[in-house]
Parts: sequence; structure tokens; C-alpha cells
Amino acid sequence: MSNPKSNRNLPWACLLGDLSMVRALGKCGMRVAVAASDTSNKCMSSRYCKDVLEIPGWQKDPEGTLTALTSWAKKHDTKPVLFYQEDLDVLWLSRFRDRLGQYFRFVLPDQELVEGLIDKSRFYVKAAECGIPIPETKTVSDSRQIKEQCAAWTRYPCIVKPVTRLNYWHRTVSEGKQKALQINNRKDLESALEKLLESSDAVIVQNLIVGGEENVLSYHAYVNESSKTVMDFTGGKIRTTPRQFGYSTYLEITDDSEVRNLGRLVVDKLEFQGVLKIDFKRDARSGKLFVLEINPRFNLWHHIGVVAGIPIPEAVYRDCVHPMSADLTTVFRKGVRWIRPRQDFRAFREYQAHGQLSAAQWLYQVLTADINEGFQLSDLGPAVHDISEFLRGLNFSRHLARDK
Repeated sequence: MSNPKSNRNLPWACLLGDLSMVRALGKCGMRVAVAASDTSNKCMSSRYCKDVLEIPGWQKDPEGTLTALTSWAKKHDTKPVLFYQEDLDVLWLSRFRDRLGQYFRFVLPDQELVEGLIDKSRFYVKAAECGIPIPETKTVSDSRQIKEQCAAWTRYPCIVKPVTRLNYWHRTVSEGKQKALQINNRKDLESALEKLLESSDAVIVQNLIVGGEENVLSYHAYVNESSKTVMDFTGGKIRTTPRQFGYSTYLEITDDSEVRNLGRLVVDKLEFQGVLKIDFKRDARSGKLFVLEINPRFNLWHHIGVVAGIPIPEAVYRDCVHPMSADLTTVFRKGVRWIRPRQDFRAFREYQAHGQLSAAQWLYQVLTADINEGFQLSDLGPAVHDISEFLRGLNFSRHLARDK
């Protein structure tokens, strides 16, 4: 499928996702249609985006979103293959799987497992039952029992994080800049829970695994309906913004046998089928690996995987279109690095302030990264979009200044 021109008669790849997945699918030679509520998004500027489908969005109108997707699919002679990248996408696609299956091809885990992995409180219960190594965890769901719950919790420092990745966290916690909050004492824990439970039904309290974000490692796999691991790879974070509990800005493909073996063990214990990402964290003191979460969906790592020779999206597409086709022949290349320069510049300033990175080192890493998500000569549209948005914002600021 490496030559897009030879695949014009093959089914579309319909994506609910972002630029990283548009490029991952496009580089595998697929015709990509992006479904989004914001059709001005920069991923529509990518040369790999061949069609745009406007949807109202799952939070706003689930039934309307389903209708928009199926109406688009009906226009095509062959069923498109559906890809999804966010928790809310996989949750609703799973709930509508029977109706969607009439018009789309896709791979999804069992519905009960999807619900149990998206809801982190349910996941940690399941993980403990299966003997999966997780940090000590408590779910707090009753605002009237905060003091009692905190009195029973004695592990400090700890972290607080959402049960699901929904908007309340972005509104309430540091404008959504961090995935979790570090709590150092009981008083701070009571205060954090009181605030968070005003907007949420439940919150996770968890023992802090010692170590920076570079200790967060990941396992990525596609397991087919016969429970065969078709493809898998491992990766590691190099930088995030913010520096603690932040979002990835600089990543690397690894070849970590310990992470791979534990990842495969977790897959077996859960009897998982589909696409997943398992986040581990290695305790800086003991060296032990703990499972932080499991995401049953596609993600930005699949773009890096395609470049590294592990094209999981292509394997899924082939299985959906030609179930009996031969396995893909791949050549794995470890050490492939991905960077998002604009966001990583913010990370650089924080790491530099802590004496962990110099300007020369950062510039070298930007120039030598295998994948620069912000600027690709082979796909300039998104970069032009970003520059245009910046200039428009600059002009708007000048107009405001003159009006004052």
C-alpha cells in the first residue's frame, strides 16, 4: 500500500483524530477522510487529507454524529475503515458498534472492556483482580466522606487524577496543562478533592511512583480477533510540557524487552483484542514497572511507528479489507524520534531552568528529529496554517491595542 496512486479504488480510511494520525494513515498509502466538528483544523490542510466530513461531535449530539458518519459512508461503494483517537470517540463508537458495523469496518475491543478501560476507577479494580502491577489506588466519589477517605490514605506524596479524560479536568486543573496533580499532605488532598468533586462524580487518588516523565514507558500493540499479536513496539518519553505530568513533546521508539514482555502479559490477562497503548512508569528507586493506564485506541505514537517500520494502522486496514491476506513484511528501526517543536520549546525553557538542557542541545534535537510534526517539507499545509493563524492573531492584537 506504499503507493497512494495505486489505492484509489480501495476503501477510504475515515478518521476521528488529529494530524499525527492523518499522516500515519497517509504515509501508509490510504485515502484519508477526516471527520471533525471543527473543519478549520490544521489537519485538514495536510496533503494526506482527501476529504472532510463535518460532524456535530459526541458530547454535543451523539445521534447526530452517528447519522453524519453513516450518511457519508453510504455514498461509497465499499465500506470505509474507521480509525479513532480519543477516549470519547472509542467510547461512543463502541456503544454504536452494531449500527456503525452496517456501514464501516473497524476493530474494537469487547464493549465491556472498553467501558472498563476508559473509566480508570473500573480499570484499577480489574487490574488488581488480574494481578497486573499498579500503584496503590483509591477512588473517591462521595464529597461527604472526603475527610474520612483522606484520614485512611497515608501514602504521601500522592497524585490526584481524573477517572475519565473529560472537560471538567481541563476547566478545573491548571487549565488542563497537567494530567495529574501532586499532593504532599493530607490538608492539600482534602482541599483538592473538595474542589474537584464539585465538577466530577469521582476522582482517583494514587501512590506517586518516583521518577520524572522520562521514566514513563509505553507498549503499543494490535491484537487481532484470533488473539494474535500482529504488531507491537515500545517507546519512551524524553520531554513533556509541563515537565511533571505534562503532555508529550519529544518521544523515541525503543526496543525494550522488559516493557514488551510485560505488555504482552497484560494483554493476555485482559484477553484484549484490538489496538492499545499501555503506559508504564519505572520506579526510580526500585526499578519496578507499574501500569498507569491502558488506552484502547489509536494515538500519535502510530505515526512514529509507521516511520520506524511498525505500521499498525496499515495492519488494521489490511485485516479489515482483506482478512486472509499475508502478514506485512516490515523492517524495524529503533531510535526514531518525534518532536513537536512549538510545544517542545516551552518544555525546553522549563528543562533549561532546571539545568537539564542547553539551547544548543535543544536546537540539535529539533534539527535531527526523524519526525518534526510542526514542519514537514513533504506536507507543508499544516505549517502554513499555523503561520497564518499566528499572523491573524498578531493583527487582531494590534487592532485591540489601537482601539484602546
